[in-house]
Amino acid sequence: MKKIALEIRDLSIGHKGTPLYTDITFDIYEGDCILLCGANGSGKTTLLKSLAELKRDTEIVMIPTRIPKVKGFTLREFIHLSCNRYSHADPEHGMSLLSISSLADRDISTLSDGEFQKGTIAAALARHAGIILLDEPTAFLDAGNRRMVLRTLREICEETSVSVVFSSHDLHESISVCNKVLALGADGIFRCSENDLEATISSIFTKH
Repeated sequence: MKKIALEIRDLSIGHKGTPLYTDITFDIYEGDCILLCGANGSGKTTLLKSLAELKRDTEIVMIPTRIPKVKGFTLREFIHLSCNRYSHADPEHGMSLLSISSLADRDISTLSDGEFQKGTIAAALARHAGIILLDEPTAFLDAGNRRMVLRTLREICEETSVSVVFSSHDLHESISVCNKVLALGADGIFRCSENDLEATISSIFTKH
């Protein structure tokens, strides 16, 4: 039976002093791959940031929407720099888990956007993250790289005890890799579902 990685109880979130949602309650289990969806401005990024700031026993790492690919750094150097404040980090372990060790000495400016996104995820794994939060990890990617990143997220959850929560507007593709949906409705109602994921997603875009 899967263990609970993080319990969220009665969480309230807002933006610039405006309350968005209250009484957010759900559990993240080890190995969960969770899609966070909602309309623009619904509070997806705010919720991810709130989860990252919760007190917990497991390491939580949040990856923002876009990290610049700065010329002059190899992927190995980028991951080391991302982890330099964490004495327990193991960059080689992170790259090995995602099978990207062959890219380690490539300048990150020469990597495809999908390869670089895998590098940012490897940096999180290098910190032995128990939960990885990703804000629109497939944004700005072409179809091939979107599929690569989504497949990577699914494989992480299937092959390790790491849990992933990611927001996305690519709902059709994203739903194929997740086992749970968190939906932020325009009506101020938070929904969490492990069953009939498509209906849950549809409900947040339906006017009541």
